[in-house]
Amino acid sequence: MRCRETEKWILRSLDGILDPARVKALDGHIEGCPRCRKLREAYMVLLGRLKSPAEPEPLPRFRERLRSRIADRDRVEPWTVWAKWSLRAIPVSLVLIGCFIGAIAFLSPKLEEDMSQPEALLLQNADPLQGPQTLFNEEKVENRNMMIIFAGDERIPNRRYSP
Repeated sequence: MRCRETEKWILRSLDGILDPARVKALDGHIEGCPRCRKLREAYMVLLGRLKSPAEPEPLPRFRERLRSRIADRDRVEPWTVWAKWSLRAIPVSLVLIGCFIGAIAFLSPKLEEDMSQPEALLLQNADPLQGPQTLFNEEKVENRNMMIIFAGDERIPNRRYSP
């Protein structure tokens, strides 16, 4: 018998699954081979340590400490719930705010930068009827007609005729 086969047979004999004929052959080889004898003794020591007869007792108050830790783990802290939901709510709220701002920008009417002449006069705190009053106060018909012509011409920025 070779030593490699003996190692397999030693493990099977310790498990109790080796037939009696092979057990006799294994015992004969182990008596003549010091290497296999040491290997069997090492396996016996290892098996003895693994098959400890008594389980160790837990430390004092182990059960109470274990129950308190389980209760602490199962208890829900308010800040953990807030942190969990805030991580989901912040991106959603940013998207909604962006959509709201975009809708306002898209749907708001465009402001005209050009003001009408009466609006500009009111902004300057001037009388918007000042131009027509000067027109009607003019005594000469030619000057009045010239003022009407120049007031209607859009190419002239001031739109007022001064005689």
